[in-house]
This record gives sequence, C-alpha cells and structure tokens, in this order.
Amino acid sequence: MKHTSRSSWAKRAAGVCVVAGLLAGVTGCESMQRKFTRKPKHPVKPLDPIIKFEDYTRAMTPLDKYRKHFMMFNYWNGELIDALQQKSPNPKRFRRASTDSLAELQTLNSLVSGGVAERYAAAIEERQKINQRLQRPGFMPSQAPAIVSVLERQTRRIQRDFFWRDIEESIHEPAPAAGEDAPAH
Repeated sequence: MKHTSRSSWAKRAAGVCVVAGLLAGVTGCESMQRKFTRKPKHPVKPLDPIIKFEDYTRAMTPLDKYRKHFMMFNYWNGELIDALQQKSPNPKRFRRASTDSLAELQTLNSLVSGGVAERYAAAIEERQKINQRLQRPGFMPSQAPAIVSVLERQTRRIQRDFFWRDIEESIHEPAPAAGEDAPAH
C-alpha cells in the first residue's frame, strides 16, 4: 500500500472542487447562475411606445378622389399590359387586371362632367370591347400582342387627355347613388 501525504490529498480535493465549480459555471446550472447573478437595485421599467395617430377624418375632395382613381387605373392598366406580355399569359391575372382597370376608368368618368365625360365614354366603350375579348374562355395567347398595342395606344391617349391638372375644372363631386343621402352643406 502506498502512503499519501495530507498535503497531496488536500491539493487533489482543491483541484476537484475547482474543476466541479468550472463545470457548474460552464454547463449553466441555473440555480448557481441565479445565485451569483447581480440583480439591479432599481428595476428598469419597460419603455412605453410613442404612438402618433394620423388624422384621416378630413373628407377627400373631388380632386383627391380623381387623382387616387387615376393612379389606381394606371396601376391596373400596367398590370394588364404586363400580364399580356408574358410568354404564357395567366388568364386569372389578366382578367382581374382588365376588370379592375375598366372599373377605375368608369369611376374616373363619374368624377368628371361636360365634354371630358363624353371623351371618357368613348375610351370606356373601347375598353369594354377589349375586356369582353379578354373575359371569353376561348382567348388565345396569340391575340395578346394586338391587344397590348391597342392598350398602349389608349393609355397614351388617356395620359395625354385626362391628366388631372389638365381637366381640373371639369372634376366634380359624384352624385350620390340611389338610396344614399346627399351630403349636408
């Protein structure tokens, strides 16, 4: 039997304690971490978010409505042209874009009066014929380039003749639909 001295035993015990402490610290013994983690004397209150509300209660003027619908028409018209120019046009996409661009064009017509409304009526009639061709189940993708050509020509004409700055004096408040009350002045 080997005889070991007390000092070597104490060194070994101290080494084992150090290794155990390191292992507990590294492995993340939760209760040990909580015991030795410093807690703030004054807990920090979470910050309140700053909320700034926008006031949208102002009624839109007829000019604002016209500009909004003119922009929406441009969006849907662009979507229609893009959809038709694809290698294999997606029928659902171009039919939706055609319907929505026609609806925006009709809304624009309801916001104007006089000779501008008559010119819009001619553009709407042409667009309705295009929409009918696109909505038919037998639409062939080979017909798309001819339709795109007509749409681009019509778009240039609408941009030139019906821009809001050019027809500002013809823009009016639309008449209320049947069953709606007229706005009080």
